[in-house]
This record gives sequence, structure tokens and C-alpha cells, in this order.
Amino acid sequence: MLQLPISRRREGLTLRADGAAFLALALFCGLAGGSLGFVSQNTGPTHALGHGLLLDLFVLIPALLGGMGRLILPGELTSLPSLMVRFDRVALVALFLGALCALGGVSRPDLFAVSMGLWSVGVVLLALSTIVKCLECRVVRFRDLSPFTWSQLLASLGLIVIVPVVLAGLCHDLVAGGDAQIVAGVWLGRIQVPVLALVMQLALGAIANLVSFHSTRAKIVLPLLMAVPTLGVSVVWAHEVIVPGLSEAWLLGAGVALPCFGIMGLICASLWRRSFTMTYALSWSFPALLLLSAGWALYLFPARPEAFHSAMLFGAVFALFGCYYRWQAQLGDMAAPLWLGRLHLVSMGIAVLAMIPFLPMLRHIGEAGMMVSLCCVACLGVRLIMPLREPAKVDLS
Repeated sequence: MLQLPISRRREGLTLRADGAAFLALALFCGLAGGSLGFVSQNTGPTHALGHGLLLDLFVLIPALLGGMGRLILPGELTSLPSLMVRFDRVALVALFLGALCALGGVSRPDLFAVSMGLWSVGVVLLALSTIVKCLECRVVRFRDLSPFTWSQLLASLGLIVIVPVVLAGLCHDLVAGGDAQIVAGVWLGRIQVPVLALVMQLALGAIANLVSFHSTRAKIVLPLLMAVPTLGVSVVWAHEVIVPGLSEAWLLGAGVALPCFGIMGLICASLWRRSFTMTYALSWSFPALLLLSAGWALYLFPARPEAFHSAMLFGAVFALFGCYYRWQAQLGDMAAPLWLGRLHLVSMGIAVLAMIPFLPMLRHIGEAGMMVSLCCVACLGVRLIMPLREPAKVDLS
């Protein structure tokens, strides 16, 4: 009689540990990539390439797909196969080694290509594990899957399309005698569009999960809109690598911007029609939607392409934290206090506001806000890890 509860508790602690490990990896890569970006202004191109690899590949996809996916998906699934848990562990090791190679590439540029190869192996294993979980371990009909689950499934399918093309291109260029640093830089630039599309859908899935969709039409339209940037852009991009011809601007506009605005419209309509209690989890969705919308306006100014990229990435970060706060609030023993959530949101908002190119005088204020935000993240990490150390208590009476 006691075996099932103990087994389920142990499985929940294992998945929580895996999710915490992926989030810790993303935090490490974010700090390391930010540091390389800070020093790259006065150094060579190797620092800039390491900065791009870490921030574009090793932060948001592992955090949203590996971290939050392992924390939230078990709530909608049955017991997970042990083989898939091993896939997650191998994926974590591959991504960690890839991040170390991205750092080591600063002194040995050949490691940049190795880093991309390890990233490809890690995300493919992560995607395969997610696909099996969503398809084989679900307890509801496809129509009743949450937006978060749909975003995880579709983004994983998109990765399965993208990554083999990246690996084949890397191997082809390296065997042809190309310089490892140049090859890695070229392919990092090539995959920015499909990776951005996947990150945006994962972020919008996290935001949509904070809102209840009661309309059957919305439940059907939302996955269809998510499929365009994830599967549509991935397939078209893979075709364009082999047979070039389509402009990147068209792919971004028709394949990413339009369906993303459609998803944001569904989210806003659901918020407008129904009354929601304003929690600090839901409050993270508003700056996330604002940044994801403002990024496309910044894209119209080609003189500052990094502003568009930064706005999109920070919008996804806001969505990530909102999703995490909601998951944490559902666990009474580890829910973050209200003051911590408010302080974290305000400090993040100040940090992002100070990064606007038109307000350089707020740079030091933004750095202070980022430091406070990192302290809040450390507090969240402590609250996530502490329950893992508590042994399971069994009442034998």
C-alpha cells in the first residue's frame, strides 16, 4: 500500500532535480555568455563568437525545454519511462560539455565547432525525450493538452528537423577544409532564425499557460498557429539551406511574426473576456508580451540589429520566470514570498529599461537592477533545491 506513494514521490523528486539541473546550466551559460559579451568590445572575435554561442544556443532552449519542461510536464503525464530519464541525463552532460567548449574556444577556436556538435547531440536527445513524453505518456486527448505542452511538443519536432541539417553542414564544411571558427560562426548565423522561432513559441506557450482558454475554437487555433513557426519555419529553413532563394526577412515576417502576433492576440482576447486574479506569476506575462512585440518594431531599424535580438531574448526570459513562479506557487511548501516576486519583477524591468539604446545614462542603474535580479534568482534556486534534500517521511502507523 505504501509502495506507490513512495515511488511517485521519488519520481517527482528526480524530475525536479533534472529540471533544476537544466535551469542551473542555463543560468551558468547566461552569466558566462554575458561576461564574454562584456569583454568582447575590447578583444578579438573569439570572445564575440563564444558570447553568441552561449546566449543563443545554451540558455533559453535548455531552460524552457529542459528546465521548465521537466518541472511542468509531469503534471499532465503518467509515469515516465526510465529510458527517457536517461536521455535527459545524457542530454544534460552533452550540453554542459558543449558550454565548456564554447568557453574554451576563446583560447582554442577549434572547440567552437565541437561546441555546436555537442549542442546538437544534447538538444536532439532532449527533443526525443519530450516527444515521447508528450505522445506516449499523456492522460488527456490532444485537444485538451495545455498550450505549454503543445509548445514543448512542436518545438521538439522543429529541433528534429533543424539539428540534422546543422550537423551535416558542420561536418561537410569541416571535411572540406574550412576553418573551425569560421564554420561555427557561419552556422551560428544561419540557425538564428529557426532558433528564434522555436524560442518564441516556447515563450508564448509558457505565457499562454498562465491564461485559461475555455473556447474549443481557441484550443484548436492555438496549436495551429504554434505549428507555423516551429514546423513550418524549420522545414522551409532546411529547404533553403539546400536550395537558397527565399529572403530571411520573408521567413521572419510570414513565418514568425504573423503567427506570433496571432497567438498574442488570442492571449490578450482571453485576458479581456475573463476576469483573472493578478498574481505575480501572471504579471510577468505583460512585460514579456511587450518586449516580444517591441522587438519587431526595433527590427525596422537595421542599424541596431542587436536591439531586436536582445528584446526577443529578454521577452522569453520574462516568460520563463512567469512560468516558473506559477509552477512554484502550486507547491505550497516552496512557493516564493510575495515580496521576492515583486522585487524580482521590478529589478528585471529596471535592468531591461536601462538597456534601451536611447537611454545610455541609465546603464549603471540597469547593472544594479541586474545584480538584484540575480540575487532573487539565487533565492529561487535555494528554494528549489532545499526540498530535494529532505528524505521522504513514511507514516507506518
